[in-house]
Parts: sequence; structure tokens; C-alpha cells
Amino acid sequence: MLNEFMDPLRVLAVLCGLAFIPHSVAKFTSREAVSQVFEKSGFRPVSLFIWVALVIEIVATVALVLGIYAAPVAAVAGVFMLLAGFAAFRVSGGKWNWVLGGCEFNMFWAACLFIVALWG
Repeated sequence: MLNEFMDPLRVLAVLCGLAFIPHSVAKFTSREAVSQVFEKSGFRPVSLFIWVALVIEIVATVALVLGIYAAPVAAVAGVFMLLAGFAAFRVSGGKWNWVLGGCEFNMFWAACLFIVALWG
């Protein structure tokens, strides 16, 4: 089992999966703020898209951390993060920098997920 975690792609998959946890938690603890972001992004009906996002995030977390169908799940999660990045870019008025509300982090995360999907 230790050898499995010596593989850089496996480590990347686990990190990508773990990164979904705070996003999933926020959908339970900060529902109003999350709803506002989805509304501004144009995802309607908001509650449906929040639940779809939550399911994708939970499945991605479990699959990537445990190594269950990691490559196809990473591909789906990568597309999900690309969509999140485009939404952030649109809502931020075209900002790239993540700390200014831009899409930088989402795009980096999507790239990491695609690496896992293609070579994992």
C-alpha cells in the first residue's frame, strides 16, 4: 500500500479528491452564499445545480481518494472544474487571479484532474 502512495499520479489524484471536501462542506454550511454564487453564474434552478455539484464533489472525493475508477472520475471532475472556472471568470468580470474572484484555481485544478484522467 505504501508503494501506491509513492506514485506521483496517485498522490495527485488523492490531493485533487481531498480538495473537494471544503467545497462540499460549504454547500451545507454556507447555503445562502453558495446559492448567490450559483445564481450569479446563471445556473438555474439553483437548488438543482447545487445538488448536482454536491453529488459530483462527493463521488469525486471518494473515488479519487480510494482509487476507484479514478481516471474516468477525474475526467468528469475535470470538466466540472472547467465549468466552474468559466463561471468564475464570467462572474468576476474576466479576472484570472483567484484571490480576486477569478478562475485561476479552478483551471489549475481542472488541469490536474485531466492529468490524472489521461495518465493515471
